[in-house]
Amino acid sequence: MRYSKYFKNGQKIFLRARPPASASGRVDALTVYFCEEGPDYFDLALPYGARGEESFPFSAGMSFEILSDALGLGVRLTGTIREKLGEETIRLQVNNDLQIFQRRLADRLDSMIGLRYTKGQGTLRTFRQQWEKNIRILQSTKDYSQVPAFPKARVNLSRSGIRFQIKAPVEVADLCLLLMRLEPHNAPICTLAEVVWLDEEETGERRTAGMQFLNILEEDQKRIEKYLRKTVVTAAEAKDKKPD
Repeated sequence: MRYSKYFKNGQKIFLRARPPASASGRVDALTVYFCEEGPDYFDLALPYGARGEESFPFSAGMSFEILSDALGLGVRLTGTIREKLGEETIRLQVNNDLQIFQRRLADRLDSMIGLRYTKGQGTLRTFRQQWEKNIRILQSTKDYSQVPAFPKARVNLSRSGIRFQIKAPVEVADLCLLLMRLEPHNAPICTLAEVVWLDEEETGERRTAGMQFLNILEEDQKRIEKYLRKTVVTAAEAKDKKPD
């Protein structure tokens, strides 16, 4: 099957790992850009500029779900990494299982949360390793009440991403390791995120950046959804109590 109707040169694609990564209760993903289509493969470019010890951190044979947008709809198919081509290009063997679907808008909410972050370029492998290390530390911690308070930040949050004002300079495809404290005394949520868009205007030394989560535990996604629902209910109850 030819896919030229749905995939064009430079089109952004989201690769999400299939089992065993997803079976372990985590989202493991990356962004790539479509370069070329062969009889049964896609050539895809990495946006992270990884070289040397920061080389592509996924191996041949890994299975991925391929997600993108085309013709106003979502497109999905699956594939397997065949090989690495050069420093920043991979070849993905694609399966003949294309699906077209209607995108469902994720619930999003503006909120004040505790937030710490570390930003970098071309450091995909290092950031993924640091995310895994942080997850192990958080899972082994019994008492979070003694963790110092996080700086408060106004964010727009969903289970799949976040938007907030980040200190410049910042560019699309920059990676950020985030620690989010949704509520006091609860465990922070650690996620690796990628900057996918930037507001054109700077506010002081900051720019508004929209980020997509590349690595996050599925249980933490559920915690975010629970927090969003709780926040909406609390706001509605507070509004009802206000005098007319």
